[in-house]
Order: sequence, then structure tokens, then C-alpha cells
Amino acid sequence: MSGDKESYAVLNGGAVRPIKESIWSSFVNVAKEKPDHIAVISRDQPTDFLASIVGTSPNIPSTGLEWTYSQLIQGALNIASVFKKHGAKPNSVLLIFLPPVCAEWPLLWLAANRIGVTLVTIDKRALEPARVDELTYYICSLQPGIVVVHESSGARAVDKVCAELQHEIDCRMALDNAKDVSGWYGLANLDSSLTTDDSASGSQHANYDRTAAILYTSGTSTGQPKGCSRSERGLIHGWSHHNPIYAGCKLVMMFANSRAINLTLSSQCLLAGGTMVYLSSGFTPEGLLSVIEEERITEAIFIPPMLRVLVTHPSFSRERVKSLRRALVGGDVSTADIQDLITEYFPATELYPGYAMTEGYWTIGWPSSQPPNPLPISRGIVASGSILPGSVLKIVNDEGDIVKRGESGDIHIQSPVMINTYRGNAAADAFYEDKEGRWFKTGDTGFIDEENLLYVVGRKKDIMKRLGIPIPPVLLENVLAQFGGVQASIFDIPNPELGSEVIAVVSDLTGTTSQRLQDLTVEHLGSDYPISKVFTLQELGMQQFPVNVSGKVMKIGLRKAVEHLLSKASS
Repeated sequence: MSGDKESYAVLNGGAVRPIKESIWSSFVNVAKEKPDHIAVISRDQPTDFLASIVGTSPNIPSTGLEWTYSQLIQGALNIASVFKKHGAKPNSVLLIFLPPVCAEWPLLWLAANRIGVTLVTIDKRALEPARVDELTYYICSLQPGIVVVHESSGARAVDKVCAELQHEIDCRMALDNAKDVSGWYGLANLDSSLTTDDSASGSQHANYDRTAAILYTSGTSTGQPKGCSRSERGLIHGWSHHNPIYAGCKLVMMFANSRAINLTLSSQCLLAGGTMVYLSSGFTPEGLLSVIEEERITEAIFIPPMLRVLVTHPSFSRERVKSLRRALVGGDVSTADIQDLITEYFPATELYPGYAMTEGYWTIGWPSSQPPNPLPISRGIVASGSILPGSVLKIVNDEGDIVKRGESGDIHIQSPVMINTYRGNAAADAFYEDKEGRWFKTGDTGFIDEENLLYVVGRKKDIMKRLGIPIPPVLLENVLAQFGGVQASIFDIPNPELGSEVIAVVSDLTGTTSQRLQDLTVEHLGSDYPISKVFTLQELGMQQFPVNVSGKVMKIGLRKAVEHLLSKASS
């Protein structure tokens, strides 16, 4: 860098804060303060589920399962005691196969922290015969010392793969009674009179450098999920620097327990003395609305398309979501219309945008976890926050040089919160070292403004290039929505002269024209951002945009439809 350093896109959060206590001790201290407070609710699981382990709740829930903080800690102590009695060793891997969203996940997470083993959660469907290669991969790469299956019927699949790999498991558990499976212990058979050392519930000597959990990325960028070994030190740093959860909140969780978002926000909710409400059905508009209304949920986590799907659902009403105080939004770019949507449909709710990843939570956030209201907006994008203590962020161009503030580029992060490498040294080029330390290439693009705020414009792989100029689809989509009044999906198709040409698929052209929409992007963004062609859904033979379960538009389907239409026209 030359010239004024303040003009360059670098954010430095300063010194990292010291760690005060271990993950286990932190949970225990909360339980001591609020022993009878409800920690976990799972409406779709039996009221007496694992009662032999956690005991009977003093409350009589009207539906589903409820566990208090004292039950959660005692249950974790009981499971940890059984693990040790059956040969579990410290620092070994605890591989568990569970339904995507369930109450027993935090129970096993606490038990893992009690005895210092590494938790890895995998969807129980990995035990199905058709997915034997996936199961083999996990057992071969993780070499687990402890395996827990949800039902003993899955035990045989594990035994078969272990026999083929000649891998010995020290401790094999099932959450049911393990009937008819030799060598497996059924936790449902646990003697309720089992006693654990009371001193075990207190503080412990922590090994902060141990791997507390291994999480796998979505695999959307490379097609192959990458393992992220998250240390206890890194997790605590992230949680202590930033917690977007209100103290004593009621947070609904509908994301899979194998994901970083579940581990992080479930843990932070419990550390804040809140109540986790696990939505085992995952995201469905009516299911979520019912839980928010009936459980008086105060906080919920969304990907932006989820909010759009929710407010357009026939049964949505402001009355049903009046308890909601904070909407945590991440996983996709938050555009200005998301803030408008919150203001219009969730009048008692504040928008809290988050920027985090499987490789490390949190490096970006808001001072005192309190964002401004309204949130700053630039180029139609909501700010994600600023740098947190201990972390450094910079925006670089394709040559690796730091750009000026206001210029878009690749987001690189250095932080004790982040992993240093993927397991097996996968995607090694995502990490590099220079004289300032080790950096992670996030794969996202963004820019920093003069107020030290980060704006994320999308994944680098999604950025289009026309005549060598990068074009983030979200910027064009936002212009067409805000000034053209249409929902649009922007993507590119190859062009031998331009490199690629920009395509817009819009809901309809009511009240506008294709030419007007093409003019809008140039008018508001400049001549480097032209749209080559505009298609309506009707022209593509579609009634609505194709979306995934989260409501996110599947652009690959639109691109195929456009290419097919253009091919027919040319022939």
C-alpha cells in the first residue's frame, strides 16, 4: 500500500480478549443460576423421551418435550459417565447420527465437552444402505472412538463398515434400548439410580487447543464438503466477542445440527440463559408461524428468501409474529428490501444481519451486539457490521492487492476464530501466509465504506464478468426490484465476444417494458452494468420462480430454460 493507509479497505479489531472459562464450565454456571428454567423444547418429540437419563421435568408440557437447565446438565453428566465406563478416551471423536433437528443434540454436545471429546454430528440418513459410501468416508476419515446412533437399527450399518475397515470402536451407544444388536449399549436402559460425582458438575481444567467439534461445509462451491476442525479456544473467542442473542430469549432453531449455525446459536442461546425451541420439521411457513405464535418466540434465524416466503404465505399475519423481537438474517445477501419487509410486516422486530461461516464464527458484528436502527444501506445492500476484537479483514483484487474503500473485491480474514486449514489439507489454496500472518479466502466479495462497515455483495463464484468487469447479480436484482417494481433473477450465459452476457428473468412486465428495465441498471449503476436480454417467467413456460426448501431461487433451472429458448430461436 502507498499513500493514506486509512483510504484502504482494511479493518483491524485489535487485541483478542482473554478466555475466562471452558465451554463446559460456562454451561454449568448458567445452570446454577437458572436450574429450573426451561432450556430446551422440542414439540414433536415424546414428553418422556430419554427420561431415564435427564429425569422428569417439573413442568407438565402441553405438547412435546421440555428439559430444564438442571436436567440438561445432569443428563450430560450421566451420558459422560456411561461413555467413560465403556472405554471412551479423551480427545477421541464422538460420531453421532441424529435427525437433523432434535433435542438430544445439545445433550450430547454438553456430554462431549464434559469429557473432552470431539463432537461430529451426521444426519442419521447416512446409515441407509444407499449411502454406504458416505458412511465409509466418515468412519475412515474420522476414526471415531465413540459412535452413537439414534435407533439401534442403524447400528448394523456401522458394524458392517467398521468390519470392512477393520476399525475398532471403543464405545458404541444407541439412544433406544439397543435391543437385538450385540456390543451396543442402549442409553434408554440407563439405571435412573446412576450417580455421578457432584464435583464433576463444577469447573474443570480446560484444554483450549483441543478440537471441540468438526463441522462440514455445505459443499456448494466444490461439490465435496470440507471438514472444519473447530477448537474450543476458537469457539469461545467467537462467542465471547459477539452474541446476537438477547438474554433470556426464546430462539427457534430449524437448521440442521450438523451445521455451524446450529452449534453456534444454540450454544449462545443457552449461554445467555435462553430457551431453545427445536423445530424438527425444518422450515415450512405454516410450521414456523405456528411455533412463533404458540411458543411466543422472541428470536428466529432466516435466510432472506425465507422471510419473503413467510410473509406471502396465506396464513401469515402480523398478529401471529408479534412476539418476535429480533430476526437474525444470514446465509445470503441482505438487500434493502429485506429491511423494508421487516418494517412493514414485523413492526416489533429488529433486523440483525449476520456474516459468518462454517470456518469461523464471529469475525464481523456490531458493538455491544446492538445494530443501529435503521441499518446502514449502500448500493442497495444492508451492512453486515464491522470487525470484532482479535480479527483482521481486508478486501483484495485479483492480483492480491488491497483495494481502496468503496471498491469491491475478495474478502480475506485473519482471526483466532477461524480454522487454519481444512481436514486432510483439502482446498489448500483457500489459505495463505504473509508477513502479517495466516489468511483465509472466504470466497465472498464485498466492500468497506468510510464508516468501517462491511457490505457483502455475494459469492465470488456467482460474480459475472462482462468484458472483464465484475458484476454482482444482487446489485442488478435490487435495482429492478426497487425502481422497476419486479422480482428478478440475474445470471449470465457465455458470449464469445463479451465473455458473458447478463440475463434477467422477471416475474412479469406489468407496468413496465423490457427496455425500461434494461435502462434502469445503466441509469442507476452505470454503463458497465447493462442487461442484454429480459425474459418473463411466462416466456420460459413457468408459473413461478423455481426455489429450494429455503425459498432461494434456483438459477440453474432458469439458465437451462433460457438456453433452451435461445437454442430454439436460433434453429
